[in-house]
Amino acid sequence: MRSLWRIGRVMGIDITVDASWFIIVALLIYTLGFIEFPRELRPRAFAPRADATSIVLGVAASLLLFASVLAHELAHSWMAIQRGILVKRITLFIFGGVAEITDEPDRPSSEFLIAIVGPLMSAALALVFGAAWLWLTLLDSTAVAGRWLTAPIVLMSVLAQANGSLALFNLAPGFPLDGGRVLRAILWGMAGDIRRATRWATRAGQFIALVMIGIGGALFFFWSNSGGLWYALIGVFLWSAASEGYRQMLMLQTLRGVSVRQLMTRVVETVPPNISLIEFVDTHLLPRREQTFVVSDGIAALGTIAFDQIKRVQRAEWSIRRVREVMTPRANLQVLAPEQSAASALARLSASEQEELPVMEGAQVVGFVGQGALARYLRLKAQ
Repeated sequence: MRSLWRIGRVMGIDITVDASWFIIVALLIYTLGFIEFPRELRPRAFAPRADATSIVLGVAASLLLFASVLAHELAHSWMAIQRGILVKRITLFIFGGVAEITDEPDRPSSEFLIAIVGPLMSAALALVFGAAWLWLTLLDSTAVAGRWLTAPIVLMSVLAQANGSLALFNLAPGFPLDGGRVLRAILWGMAGDIRRATRWATRAGQFIALVMIGIGGALFFFWSNSGGLWYALIGVFLWSAASEGYRQMLMLQTLRGVSVRQLMTRVVETVPPNISLIEFVDTHLLPRREQTFVVSDGIAALGTIAFDQIKRVQRAEWSIRRVREVMTPRANLQVLAPEQSAASALARLSASEQEELPVMEGAQVVGFVGQGALARYLRLKAQ
């Protein structure tokens, strides 16, 4: 599992950074603060060296670039929420950022709007930073403010170019880039077949990936340009993401055709609320090895308890703590209905990050659906 660090929460969405994010931030700070900005600030120097100003600019530019990426992903997330789709989290990583939505759009119009709003945000930021660059440049030409404007002018120029490039790159018509999702939405709306639309958008994405790998290889091997390695790495990433996106779409299409009732486990083990944790472990958990148990008073379900909850209690307290003190109360449970689709169950599971969720009819738990059950069904379906 990737190492993720939560750095904040916006619009109810967790903002996390992947371990690879620190690598790209360090590279950006070094490239901008120690190479590019010294050249820009002292263009006439034979061998310009980094100083406090260039390093501060490098740090500021790097953080603002990733703030721009975050704004891009927040735009996607905001539109997804407006269209009734939950967003699990936004993760920043070495190649930018990704908004992890819990389900695919169910209509071409939703797909189009969610996809297009990200590049529009980047284009808007490019215009804002470009306007700031132009204003500062004009002010600098009057020689009224002195030389202190050089640093912010360079910073605004970098941010305007980076956001413009981000908008254009993401508009490339290849899945899973935003432009590829826009293409899929258009093809989906025309043909009425999301599977065929995804297949063609995926092929376009793989073609773009191959072109980037080819350009990167040519730059590196024939022109000795180390920047070609980045083109090749991004190309490999796009190829993998396009293929994975297509597989995910096929999986969701398969799960939409089956109900929770068909996949749920029908053996429901219950435990009373007043027994100690040690008794629960010895009498129920160890002999049956069930993932989740229903806590019941004999009339209605009061909640659920699983081994993960037991692990959070110190072993010395197992003899004095009661099941009712550790269980997840019914009011806090995320539950499934028997007739809802397995695809929506997967979305709910992904959002909850639990191994399985209870299926309820009225006040009774009639089964559980977990990641394992969904995976087994998909394997059998594939075979």
